[in-house]
Amino acid sequence: MSDGEDNRSLAGWRNRISRFLGGRVFAGPAGESGAAEGVVRASRTLRPFVEAMRARPSPVIVDFGPAIGSNVGFLGERLACKLYPEDLYADLDQPFARGAGDAMASVLARKLRQDAGSVDGVLAWDVFDYARREEARALSERLSTVLRPGGLVMALFTTQARDEPASRRYVIVDMEHLRYRPAPGARWERRVWPMRDIEVLLSPLEVVESHLLAHHQREMLLRQPLAGRKDR
Repeated sequence: MSDGEDNRSLAGWRNRISRFLGGRVFAGPAGESGAAEGVVRASRTLRPFVEAMRARPSPVIVDFGPAIGSNVGFLGERLACKLYPEDLYADLDQPFARGAGDAMASVLARKLRQDAGSVDGVLAWDVFDYARREEARALSERLSTVLRPGGLVMALFTTQARDEPASRRYVIVDMEHLRYRPAPGARWERRVWPMRDIEVLLSPLEVVESHLLAHHQREMLLRQPLAGRKDR
């Protein structure tokens, strides 16, 4: 059997295992989907987010993911920003401890302590995918409080329901690319938020850009309305 036939047989075997496990990713050799380094994908909203922050003097940015050294360096070099990494994934990954929305509200009060109207930008990544509706609502309300008029949120939403044994961490490669790096967790069922639900959930934030990507994900850029502008 040739190398090509070996590879196709191996791929078919992994696909059958994946279907048996309900669609979970089978971790193959380095360089394949599911490998520890992750996969690099194009981003449509990272550049406009960074360029908008660049127009502000010493912007304040909140990152809903953990502190990733290369991300800190990338943003610091280009923006001279004040960056606050607040790992909300760790708090969402508590399937037995997490209760109703007031539990998430207490987490946000402890972690997102920025003054009202003091934040220029938020890198929300795909945190909303892993939140229950009441948790997402609490998070949205806190976002509306801390964002200054004209402030931006970059967020990613899955368009395909999945229950995976890992979440993702997003590593900035350059202005147009992100590395999707898997990270183990306990509760990683991914919710699909229809577009209308996203708009209602994140109101009064306005949708500036929305891109439906080929890998079952929607990238969005949302803006806090300017002062004096009426909510929709």
